[in-house]
Amino acid sequence: MLKLLPARTLFTLSLLSLLSPLSHAADAPAAAGHYLTLYAVPGVPQDDDPYTWSTAGGKQLTKGVTKADGRAYVKGEQGEENYVLKTLSMRWQLKVPAQCWQSAPEAFLDCVKLAKTTSRYDEEQEALKLAERQKDEKMRAKIAAYAVAARANDDALAWLGRLPSSWTLEDYGKRLLGIGDKITRHIADEVKEGGADARRFVCRAPAHYGPVPDQAAVEAWMGSPGEVRKARAGPAWDGLVEAGKNGNWMAHLELYYALAGANVSELSLLEQYRIVQLMEWLHMQEVGGLYSFFSANLPLTPGSDYQAAWRRQDQVFLYAAMRGDYHQQYRMGNVVQRETDPALVEMGKAMQACARAAMPHRR
Repeated sequence: MLKLLPARTLFTLSLLSLLSPLSHAADAPAAAGHYLTLYAVPGVPQDDDPYTWSTAGGKQLTKGVTKADGRAYVKGEQGEENYVLKTLSMRWQLKVPAQCWQSAPEAFLDCVKLAKTTSRYDEEQEALKLAERQKDEKMRAKIAAYAVAARANDDALAWLGRLPSSWTLEDYGKRLLGIGDKITRHIADEVKEGGADARRFVCRAPAHYGPVPDQAAVEAWMGSPGEVRKARAGPAWDGLVEAGKNGNWMAHLELYYALAGANVSELSLLEQYRIVQLMEWLHMQEVGGLYSFFSANLPLTPGSDYQAAWRRQDQVFLYAAMRGDYHQQYRMGNVVQRETDPALVEMGKAMQACARAAMPHRR
């Protein structure tokens, strides 16, 4: 008899050969040759406990649920000596040489050796620790790569300016939160309760809001397929970067959309810092698209009035549309056309026409 003593519950496994009519229990697999009896406490079989019996390599051989007798039915695998019995809370690693399966019950008991006992909780904790170690190692590698890239300052967006020579969460977080607070205050100050009056919308070309050199490259980027924009590589991306370098405000905005809209796990630490720089530049220019994108990506706090939050977000979107956010001009133009006021309906149509003129290749 093997006595297993986990930290919280006592389990005892009794290995018996099926040499009598009693061995053919209803839940026993036809090919089973042995069973293990699980005990919750000495003398009390573990009832109604799901289990699996597998090779150490993970091949499942039997599975079932213990009955009142506590039996977990097992069988051998040709050429295999190492097995694992798992229940909801425990895991036993057992070494069972091939000759054990042919031996008499007493010899079988002496033959089987318990290699390791762990609780499923311990396994989960070990997996979490391993994941944390791997995460730490990956982060250290990213920090080292950032230091090299920051010193070289030769990435595609180096024209945004030099970054700190080393990366720390404290410094990066302080700068990110700093620009985030400025944007939040700007929205609170500029977007009054009730929102802007769409009747006052005036269609203005991109050049009204700032320089637009290499605008054709920006339009080509906006007209590119989604997979091209997601890849952030190739002629369309290179053209957008060059337009931004030459001072095109819409290129700055599209670069921000491309980076801030990506999965953060796919971005290098340098790229994450470039997002902050783009936010800082766009806020200095009071570019409407920054405020709509930032507002749309703010998480709602638990317990929020969702309808009020959506109304407020539409007010921010309309504010951005009035300040040259052509994406929101198109979207809010559609919203405004649902109004019953004919003047608002006409203004909604004008907003969409303005957006199409500014972004002829918009997808």
